[in-house]
Amino acid sequence: MQIPHSTELFLGSRWTVPASDDVTDVVSPTDGSVVARLPRPSIADADVAVESAREAFPSWSGLAKDERLDIVRRFCNALKDRHDGINTAWVLECGMTVQDAKDLTDGATEVWELALETAASIEFSELRSTSMGEVEIRHEGIGPTVVSVAFNGPHMQLALAIVPALIAGNTIIHKLPPENRLLGYFISEAADVAGFPVGVYSVIAGDAEVSAHLVEHPDVQAVHFTGGNTVGASIMRTVADRTARVVLELGGKSAAIIAADADLDQVVPELVKSWALYSGQICVALTRVIVARSIHDAFVDRARTELAKLRIGDPSDPTTEWGPLINARAVERAERYVSGALAAGATLAYGGARLDEFSEGHWFAPTVLTDVTNDMDVAQDDIFGPVFVVIPFDTIDEAIDLANDSKYGLAGAVFTSDPALGRDVARRVQTGSIAINGTFPRLSGPFGGMKQSGFGREGGPEAFFQLTNTKTIAV
Repeated sequence: MQIPHSTELFLGSRWTVPASDDVTDVVSPTDGSVVARLPRPSIADADVAVESAREAFPSWSGLAKDERLDIVRRFCNALKDRHDGINTAWVLECGMTVQDAKDLTDGATEVWELALETAASIEFSELRSTSMGEVEIRHEGIGPTVVSVAFNGPHMQLALAIVPALIAGNTIIHKLPPENRLLGYFISEAADVAGFPVGVYSVIAGDAEVSAHLVEHPDVQAVHFTGGNTVGASIMRTVADRTARVVLELGGKSAAIIAADADLDQVVPELVKSWALYSGQICVALTRVIVARSIHDAFVDRARTELAKLRIGDPSDPTTEWGPLINARAVERAERYVSGALAAGATLAYGGARLDEFSEGHWFAPTVLTDVTNDMDVAQDDIFGPVFVVIPFDTIDEAIDLANDSKYGLAGAVFTSDPALGRDVARRVQTGSIAINGTFPRLSGPFGGMKQSGFGREGGPEAFFQLTNTKTIAV
């Protein structure tokens, strides 16, 4: 594939020669082959991005909202023109199946188009009468902002967080994980075509030391992070002394509550399809299935049948439904949790091992464990992989207690033929998003977590004010 400006980095809205000659291999998780060699961003490159963002902030935030909106709209249109490149890059460097890549890219497009539509009607200032007199309320951009995204949806998070943040007047350092080096070049090319003013937008697919440096940088005024809760907590500690703004979208251990009256013919295929999305490497994956005891065995039997139907193989094949995991660490993590669960008394209902028919790459079977109690590590920790547990319940109150017995609160689902019961359960489960008779949250709803799944919201009108300061002017 043709990689735009493959020897350069996109820093401060311009293609730039890297500070170092250091390059790195982009390795396919499918078969271990090297698919590209690209520059490795350095701390010096990160400093260029932050300094240019600092210098550009006054003029960018000083533009009228509609002027910023026009440029961001051009950016989104250019991204849409590069869907094929984005999807191919995702398949090659991340092992995302091509069908999942297309679905998620189309979803990201819907989210940013809705954001652009919403932005047209949002006002960042208003006059308000109070008992003490008239005031002007202004929502102003914060400043240079690092938006650090996860490898499983970098342009979805662009749609949810970066598009609103840019329109609100912030300058952005888009920090991609190393797994998205290749994809980042297509995002960068779209930003170049959009014609952002100098300094407004940078893209860095940085390693851990670059990420840490960006978070520690005194000129970074806000950090919007998507990833694990351990790193999220570390970011909060790092920026505490300078009280930089933080928005966190962290891990999940989301529960699917399946009531006794649920239609398993409908529920099981839909749930297994959601498990297969990027081989379980999705933050909102329903990794805990809390099912009525009376239908527990029937659920497990049908889940086995549906899992056996999954087409596992080359992610570039449009018929493939299950591809590799992102890296060797992900496979080792899945193995470790399965073995720990079995030692604690769980039963392996399906999968549970590497897929030996693939001699190269990082392959692990979809895995279901039964005889799991909610206090086991496998039921409490965010594995971020294809390990799903089934836990029985006797009453709906017990099911809700099990769902809430978690340090996480990102997403969830309830399946029932009783609409009133569905709404009651949805309101009582402590989670940022929950679906009734569905498996995926409406990301523009808005989206975000509770408890250790983070705080702040992405998508919807709320996203436009997450990364703003509120100023009150007494008139």
